[in-house]
Amino acid sequence: MKYILLTILLIVCLACAGCADPAGTAVPGDVSQSPGSGFALNESVHPGDDFYAYVNDAWIAEHPIPADKQYYAVFTGMRDGVDNDLRALLEDAADAPESADRNATLLGTFYRSGMDTGTIDREGLDGLSDLLAAIDAIDSRGDLTETTIVLLEQGFPPVYFYGAGTNPENSSEMIPCLYQGGIGLPDRDYYFRNDAGSPGLRDAYREHIARVLVLAGRSPEEAAADAKTVYAMEAALAAAHLGREENRDPQKTANIHTLAELEERYPAVGWGTLAAIPGSGSVGRVHVYQPGYVEELDSLLATAPLDDWKVYLRYRLIDQASPYLGASFEEEHFAFYETTLYGVPEMKPRWQRVVAAESEFLGDLVGRAYVTGYVDPRTRGMVSGMVVAIRETFDARMADLTWMSEPTKAAAREKLAAMGEKIAYPDRWTDYSGLNLSDSYVENVRAAKAHAFIHGPEGLERVGGPVDPGTWFITPQTVNAYYDPTRNEMVFPAAVLQPPIFDPDRDPAFNYAILGWLIGHEMTHGFDDQGRQYDKDGNLKDWWTEEDAANFNDRTALLVAEYNAFEALPGLYVNGNLTLGENIADFGGLTMAYHAWKKAENGSADPAADRKFFLAAPCLWRVNDRGDSLRNLVLADPHSPEKFRVNGVLFNIPEF
Repeated sequence: MKYILLTILLIVCLACAGCADPAGTAVPGDVSQSPGSGFALNESVHPGDDFYAYVNDAWIAEHPIPADKQYYAVFTGMRDGVDNDLRALLEDAADAPESADRNATLLGTFYRSGMDTGTIDREGLDGLSDLLAAIDAIDSRGDLTETTIVLLEQGFPPVYFYGAGTNPENSSEMIPCLYQGGIGLPDRDYYFRNDAGSPGLRDAYREHIARVLVLAGRSPEEAAADAKTVYAMEAALAAAHLGREENRDPQKTANIHTLAELEERYPAVGWGTLAAIPGSGSVGRVHVYQPGYVEELDSLLATAPLDDWKVYLRYRLIDQASPYLGASFEEEHFAFYETTLYGVPEMKPRWQRVVAAESEFLGDLVGRAYVTGYVDPRTRGMVSGMVVAIRETFDARMADLTWMSEPTKAAAREKLAAMGEKIAYPDRWTDYSGLNLSDSYVENVRAAKAHAFIHGPEGLERVGGPVDPGTWFITPQTVNAYYDPTRNEMVFPAAVLQPPIFDPDRDPAFNYAILGWLIGHEMTHGFDDQGRQYDKDGNLKDWWTEEDAANFNDRTALLVAEYNAFEALPGLYVNGNLTLGENIADFGGLTMAYHAWKKAENGSADPAADRKFFLAAPCLWRVNDRGDSLRNLVLADPHSPEKFRVNGVLFNIPEF
């Protein structure tokens, strides 16, 4: 299939790129080694029809999906490598005698507790007994509100997420943010979609709820009735969620209210209790992400039977804690959330599941050890040089735009110049001196989550204070990257700055085609359909002229139409509106990386050098995917399948 050339330059973007997850696969044909290219190419595919398959089919054939994974991608292999590094660190810490290094002791204690399956199985639900007792003791609307907040503080938020964030209307201050929650399926539409697979999936979810409740001590008959109650509560909450596309509109999700306003409008939520959580900073105003959801939640808190709420809260707690409980709970959780939803037949090894949990809940503690042991000291400087080169290219191309007026262009260039970057690891780490751990795995998870709730990057102790520009919201051991519009900054953790994405010793053509694409992607996010709505300081503020905004929308409509035509599975098409921000970032990102590379490393017009660059670029999005995983990606993810992240971009670049 041929794609129309978009003869436009888009300045673009927001969200997370390295945030790679699945795309389609192709059956390899006649694979040959292209002379001098270093690539095994599928010569049976015409590169102008499917460049993704032309370059990646051989890799896909050599990388079958492991039984414990939803898909296998370049990022998957990198994550496995990081997990192996972390395993070595944590096993050493677990085997070491208790020492004066309290951080090392914490690392070892958490890992030992997670690997001690005998104690975990014997403990059963004992590690949650106080929370279950609090739920059972609910006897009034006040008790109900208090208990939802207790569960929130302990790391098992039943109905919403709450933490410190940047005020989108004043990016210099931190305020509490409340985000919708309360559902167990991946997305609101799973409760209401009527395609061929959705009714059966909802039946399977209700059966999962009942099985969890049986494991927790209910009879099969009681559990079946309770499952209907839980599902009905979730469906009611889901109906009040914004859809995925609406949820991408910052004008709809930036809703700042005073505490007094919220207490008057939604009194059952318990705003005063939230504001008084021990360790929280002073609360004056709250960012409510979806007021419609809070309105429905308030109504249910005030009117739904208390017995129904008890059933719902008990299930939500146990289901969220299941990965850290005994084998029967963990296996049931995996059976639905991995096998039923994504088609994954086997669990990851025990060590890998514990490493993932410890890396998530003790992020900076693990990250500090990882950086010391595994990060190449050359990385920061070399990557910083690439960022500078791509930023200069971006600025020069913006200066030459013909469709944008001078006032908007000047503001855009100011925003680009002000855009910050964080590379590899933070200069200051989270303090874990107040964290105490034990021999109980689920209690350690609780303790780590409760610590982060107050002291973490989004911890409530930050509320009411100034924004700390040194804060990282992603750990160094995370294979990903992101752009934050409210801080106007890009973040590239150490774990993503390694082969095959970056190698300080290889040809710059490869580094610019792969890591450069990732850098350009995040940089472009500052100017995509979401990011463009924030100014250079991170405030949600319109700095575009009416005519320029209309021109931008006319051009991005071409991308929407292009991606709407991509068929990921038979009858299942990409949603061009949902994926618009990422598609803009992909297009802008590779365009900037190419021109930065040409200027910085290869000024000649040698077509062989260009060929090497464009053959390398698709390697970033290599993936072998299960059909169930791909289906869920298309239905719920703002990223396009990887095949279209390659073909949809390259066929729009004139130099390609």
